Amino acid sequence: MTTSSARSLEGKVSAISGRTLGRLAIASVVYYVLAVLAMHLVQPELDPLAVPMSVYVLGAYGSVMTTTFFVLCAGILGVGFGLIQTLPRTGAIKVAFWVTLIASAGFLIAGVFPTDWPPPMRSTSSQLHVLGGLLAFPSMIIATCLFSLKFRRDGYWRRVSGIALTLSACVFAAYIMGIFFVAAQFGFIGLVQRLFLALLFAWMILVGLHLNRAPRAM
Repeated sequence: MTTSSARSLEGKVSAISGRTLGRLAIASVVYYVLAVLAMHLVQPELDPLAVPMSVYVLGAYGSVMTTTFFVLCAGILGVGFGLIQTLPRTGAIKVAFWVTLIASAGFLIAGVFPTDWPPPMRSTSSQLHVLGGLLAFPSMIIATCLFSLKFRRDGYWRRVSGIALTLSACVFAAYIMGIFFVAAQFGFIGLVQRLFLALLFAWMILVGLHLNRAPRAM
């Protein structure tokens, strides 16, 4: 996404209220959770401790799982655009906003290109899927940390800054745990991925709820 196209999109989204963007973030999380729970029910043969959620795309109801990537992409955009409307546009906030765009693009790529299972990667599609994850997950860690740090300096967001910063730190810790588990071949990547997303979703819901009444930045 070029700078000019991003600014054009930002101009269009700025007409949407923070309440709407907050509800979009919450709705995306609810949809994702319900869809994943359904996948666990219809494909009980997959071990949730070991199998990443992307693998459910390969099953009989894979189209449902595929939609979760696009819905989550929209929810992350809701968070990014909602927060940049309500927080002073400092350098850190602009960086946080841009990395949310990168994260949303990462989830979009991961949704378009399904993974291979079991490993190793055998197709270009799987390699692009991994690339999408490498864009999405670290970017969301950076975004949650930067936004949460800046909450402390804003009169409206200060009330949730402690919880938001704790959640963002836990998201980062879960990601590091995932890297360690993969390197050590512990075989619990599915569990760690679910933990990472659960913490990220908690942060998104917290932000979404407070976007409902957040004043626009002057």
